[in-house]
Amino acid sequence: MTATYTPAHYLLADPQLIRQFLQQHYFGLLLTADLQLSAIPFLFEWDQPTGLTGSVYGHLAAQNPQLQGLQDGDSVKLVVQGPHAYVAAECYQQQPQVATWNYSLVELTGTVQLLDPKSTLALVRRQQAKANQALPQQVRDGFVSKAAGREPVTATGRQSNLAYEKQLSAAIKGFAVSIESLHAKMKLSQNKTPAARQDVLQFLQQSEQPQTVWQLMQAQGLLAAEAAVNTQIPALGSTKGAVI
Repeated sequence: MTATYTPAHYLLADPQLIRQFLQQHYFGLLLTADLQLSAIPFLFEWDQPTGLTGSVYGHLAAQNPQLQGLQDGDSVKLVVQGPHAYVAAECYQQQPQVATWNYSLVELTGTVQLLDPKSTLALVRRQQAKANQALPQQVRDGFVSKAAGREPVTATGRQSNLAYEKQLSAAIKGFAVSIESLHAKMKLSQNKTPAARQDVLQFLQQSEQPQTVWQLMQAQGLLAAEAAVNTQIPALGSTKGAVI
């Protein structure tokens, strides 16, 4: 599986920056040799504090057809895509220019090893813990408050939890991918002059408006009317961050 076409000026080779990117963006695609793919969250565990050797973990639904053809030792590709944005030709002061799209992604290839039910369940717990760490502190504090307000877990409750975990471990299958190669492409106006990159920065700050999950839910009518009152899409120019 060859890596995506990448001119030299778009290639990112700094291990620290790549690991930082994957810490922030860890949802992507699992591609197998039969050209099946699944969109799943990944968990990265590195061999050393620095460097890019290690393993990537994930899990699939037991009924996922892709899993049926996946065996220990198979070669797979993982693709993690980060921020992306349209850059209008009109944003540049110096003309003529062509419109383009800035984006970022990391591709990894390696061999897969399927996990047993116990290891799969432990993996899901690690993934949940990592995802929770990224939540705002006030949200995590809310989880703690809710837990403190619940009744103590009884013997019946513990049995119910164990039964649920057993059911969960039967419904999914974890896997580990030993990283053999890694390719990072960051198309971020590196081929432009410093002045042109400033034009891009100003344009993105004024116009970039990524669709969040709740906005997609609202657009498809999946939110109650009363809930949608407080979820209005921000006006153009209200986005403070910029991706260039």
